[in-house]
Amino acid sequence: MIKHWKLALCGVVAYILFLVILTPASWWLKMLTLPPSVQLGPVTGTLWQGEVKQLSFQQQPLPALTWRLNPWSLLTLNPEIALSSGTLQQVSAPYLQSTLQIGFGGLQLEESIVRLPMTTLLPYLTLPLPVQARGDLVVEIQQLRLAELQCEELIGQASWLNASLQPPTGTWLDLKNIYARLSCAAGQPVLITDPENVLSLAIEATMSSTGALRVQGSLLPDPSLPDEVHQAMRFVGQPDANGRFLLNF
Repeated sequence: MIKHWKLALCGVVAYILFLVILTPASWWLKMLTLPPSVQLGPVTGTLWQGEVKQLSFQQQPLPALTWRLNPWSLLTLNPEIALSSGTLQQVSAPYLQSTLQIGFGGLQLEESIVRLPMTTLLPYLTLPLPVQARGDLVVEIQQLRLAELQCEELIGQASWLNASLQPPTGTWLDLKNIYARLSCAAGQPVLITDPENVLSLAIEATMSSTGALRVQGSLLPDPSLPDEVHQAMRFVGQPDANGRFLLNF
């Protein structure tokens, strides 16, 4: 009798599990409260695998987002989901490849890469002077652990590739590539640049759990840069005792 109850219980659990997984993803999304800045188009598939065919953030169109649940990860009670958006060939659009793990201790990202064209990213940045920028921001994350929206571990790199900048004077400047490392500090993700670049840009940027960005650091344009670059520094402020221009925004 006990054996039959065990089998029945296993059957009920399996039924509920597959019912949850195979329910259309569009039904589950109706239960979520998304911020007004995020709009979703048609959603197909299930929790097992599916696709958001159209989505946008603050009216900025983004490529379709697909997901696939690793069934074996359910055995460890740490669901693992592969996320994908865009393609490397679409150089003018964002690109994402990531593996997301959801556990009792929080969220975890592994072996993730994000590419954002600077023309897409620039409108969301508050900068000390009006500039235009080109190139791609590429973020590579080997490991990211979040618990209660606090950054517990972050190992990764960020690169501004084929970087070019247009200061208020109007001349486009070739900045080559600018590199940075990613880590956690006081529960927040931190980006620290490598100052070995033509601007000697040395900044530390942090992001709060609400998405607020804070940037502190300094720069010192290389003497080889055109005169208009040095003239544009007046928009940044006065240099310190070492001739560096401080950034704080």
